[in-house]
This record gives sequence, structure tokens and C-alpha cells, in this order.
Amino acid sequence: GAPGGAFAIFAPAWGVLVQRETGIDIAYRTTGGSSADLLLIEEGKAQLGLSSTAVAAQGRSGQGSWTAGVKLNGFRALFPAYASSLQIVASTGAGVRELAQLQGQVVGVGPDGSSSADTVKQILTALGVAPARVVSGDYQQQVLAMLKGELAACAFIGAPPLPALNAAAMGRHLALIGMSAAQSAQVAHKLPGFFRTVLSADTFPGQSVNVGTVGTSNVAVCATDLPDSLAEAVTRAALKNRKLLGVAVPAAGHAQELAPIYAAGIAFHPGAARALRAAGYRLPQKAVQG
Repeated sequence: GAPGGAFAIFAPAWGVLVQRETGIDIAYRTTGGSSADLLLIEEGKAQLGLSSTAVAAQGRSGQGSWTAGVKLNGFRALFPAYASSLQIVASTGAGVRELAQLQGQVVGVGPDGSSSADTVKQILTALGVAPARVVSGDYQQQVLAMLKGELAACAFIGAPPLPALNAAAMGRHLALIGMSAAQSAQVAHKLPGFFRTVLSADTFPGQSVNVGTVGTSNVAVCATDLPDSLAEAVTRAALKNRKLLGVAVPAAGHAQELAPIYAAGIAFHPGAARALRAAGYRLPQKAVQG
């Protein structure tokens, strides 16, 4: 993942646990995020990665524009990492307070290859909102551009509070834009892998009320041909050390459900399935594929 997002924090924490548990050396590569990781695995240039369920579903079905219509079958799920939420913010001076006001505006969506870069335009379209354009870029640089008035808003998907947004929120410079329950349901109906979630009060400094939005689970993924024993070991390392992962990314400290992942058409690796079942997870055999 890219600096300013949670993947860049979670992945090294997981890697350290894997090295400690297995003795295997882990090399890290900075990427844009979900689709970038899946493409690296598909091309045989990486063996482990992270993705949101929503983007992984696009990859499996070949429906995301980033797939060029190709159905990706080179990756498998290992374990649910943590849940992410769409966080849409505008500068307090911009006067943007609701989604409809993004019509005809320029919206920052984070780095190329990230979940937000690959899905935000679809989310807004599902709600009948057509921005003039969405632009990708570094999280922190896009926040600065928004504060300067160069972007109407930033719409990032990540574990809340996303580091780049939290830093700006400390200065009370952000307005958080939410969704109604009906809007969240509309997005979830049209886009596989998304569900309604709530950014609870105090998620960001100065936030005094709950704000509705949509979320997606994040999943650790691996190459389909990863040996069963290795897939089991890297999964087990995460499951038995979830509290330590939660120190790195608080959302990762809570056990996540498997159902949103396989319901989106994403199969689990057989080695990971053994580790998950040993840890008490219920995983249907039809959701496991070698």
C-alpha cells in the first residue's frame, strides 16, 4: 500500500509476525493498494498482498476497468484482515456538506491501484452523482490540494480514521460527508463487496455525531500456487497475533467474518482454510479452491 493508508502499516506488521513464526524472510513493495497488489500476484511478481473485498470481486469477475475485462484467477484469500470505510471529506471553507454537491466537481480518490481509485466513481454513479472527474494521487498531497481549494473533496477507502485525513482533522479543517441508510443500501445492492457502516462519533477529532457511509472488508491474499503449508503458516501467524496487529491498525484487532469475502465470489486457499478452521472459523468447502 501507499504511505498515508492503512495497508502500508498493516502489511509490515503482518510480515514481522510471519518472519517470527516461520523464519521466512519477507520483502516489501510499495504499491497503490488493492488492484495493484492483485495484478502483481496475477503476473507472478508477488506472492502475498492485501485487497479490499470489493476490488477483489472486480478482479474475480473481470468487471473493474483496471482488469481490461480479464477474470483474474491467480489469487486466493488467506484471512480477513480488517474492515475499511469510505471516508469523504471536504474543506470546511468549500461549502460542500452533502454528496449531491459533488455533482460536476473534481474529487481526489487516492493512489492509482487503491480501492478508492477503483470504486469511488462507481459509488457516486450508483447514487446518481456525476463528478466532473476523479483524480488519483498521493493521499497526503491530495488532502493538501483539497485544503487549497484545488479539489472539492477527497474520497478515500481505508481503516478509519485514515492517517492522512486524521492529520488534517486535528486542525479542524475538514467536513465529513455521509450517506443515508437508503443511499448505503443502494450502493451495496449495485456493487458487490460493499455494506453499510457507520463512522462513529469521535472517529475523527472534532466529530460529534455518527456518520453513515459504506464499507468493505479487507482480505489478505496470496498466489494460487502458494504451497498449502506456507499459506497455512502465514494465516496462522496473523490469527494467533490479532491483538498485535490491532496495535498497528486498531480495526485489525477485531475478528472479522468470512462470509462477505466468499459471498463476493472470492475463494480461499486450502492451506488458509486449515488455519481458519483450526482457529474456530466456519468455512464452507465450496468457498475453498486450490
